[in-house]
Amino acid sequence: MTLPALSESSSLRFATLAMLYVAQGIPDAMVLIIFPAYLAAQGVSPAEIGGFLALAMAPNSAKLISGPLIDRFSFLPMGRRKPWVMLGQLGIAAAFIFLTFLGDPAEQLFLFGAGAFAITLATVFQDVATDGMAMDLVPVEEQGKANGLMWGGKTLGTAIAASAGAAILAAAGFGLMVGTMALVLLAVLAAFILFRERPGERLMPWSKGSSSPESLNRKVDDWRSLVVQLFAAIRRPAAIRLIGISISIGLIAGLSGAMLPALFVQQFGWTNGDYSQLRSVLKLVAGIAGMVAGGFLVDKIGQRRMLWLLFGAMALASATLAGSLGLDVGAYFIAAYEVLLVFIFIAFFAATMHQCWPQIAATQFSFTMVCGNMALVVGAASLGPIEGAAGYQGVLGALATLCLVAAAIATSIRFDDRQQA
Repeated sequence: MTLPALSESSSLRFATLAMLYVAQGIPDAMVLIIFPAYLAAQGVSPAEIGGFLALAMAPNSAKLISGPLIDRFSFLPMGRRKPWVMLGQLGIAAAFIFLTFLGDPAEQLFLFGAGAFAITLATVFQDVATDGMAMDLVPVEEQGKANGLMWGGKTLGTAIAASAGAAILAAAGFGLMVGTMALVLLAVLAAFILFRERPGERLMPWSKGSSSPESLNRKVDDWRSLVVQLFAAIRRPAAIRLIGISISIGLIAGLSGAMLPALFVQQFGWTNGDYSQLRSVLKLVAGIAGMVAGGFLVDKIGQRRMLWLLFGAMALASATLAGSLGLDVGAYFIAAYEVLLVFIFIAFFAATMHQCWPQIAATQFSFTMVCGNMALVVGAASLGPIEGAAGYQGVLGALATLCLVAAAIATSIRFDDRQQA
């Protein structure tokens, strides 16, 4: 007996994509929440934390390479995307295992950054392959719901991993924490192996099965064809504006991600554990809200309107905290930030998937994302200079400005549905 293929069951598609995105929450929780908070608790300066995050997030720019590789090469008897998802998932687990040998990471900051770099690099391949699989298998009318479940799942995974990671770190130390995360990632890999993308494909390279007609029809045969199609796709006005929004999101997420642990742990005097627990609880709430309401609201309100409303709300939250920099207001800001960011990603991913051409879906999607990921590095690295020149009020003012720019871009998007035909 075999399970239905993902192409045959919408419920199985949703569950599998949600599971893979929950798994992506583990490296996100560690790299963006637990690791920076750990360094802040060890007395590492904001500039060094920003530098660590810049190094850790630098592989996100590799999506410019991973997308074309995933579109161009694959072992089609196992599906267009499944082999790449498996490879990425295994790489994330291996990088966590490497960190178990570091001892005190704060005393080996370069190696710690190299391990975080490897985690992000493997996550890039898992992420791009999973998104490509979603665009291959999820019909357009299901994309809002799918993105709600995917990003809600990722946020839930981040929340659970951050909460569990903080508890394990406090009780048993850094090595056991990262080792536990590696085991969970390997368990997700074992579960994913059981599913086929389409009927008749192989579960593993040595299993029985063959390439599906759909995979063969969408195969890109040469690099020139891939590049020509990519440039034709990204010249469309809606695609250009989505790239602008991607850059804005990257700057916002990078700058705020580097600012928050330093602000709460060093400025407000919170412990590493208290800060991590707050972020994990709020991410849990945001993830549930995204899974329950995110896709529905995107489909109901529309992707463009949803984006400019969300960016406007985040600008208001940033300006409010800048005007009254205090612990109580800061807690409310993080709550608003977590929920708004999840909904922004749901709307933005649905809009981008809507505009991607099927033959080069991974390449076009990853090109759009890599523009934001490169900006993510710039945003994180800019914390030190902005905070040194204007304090945390200046950082929050910069965040509000970036949100307003993104809202303005979103209002001008006009989707071109001709490419779907």
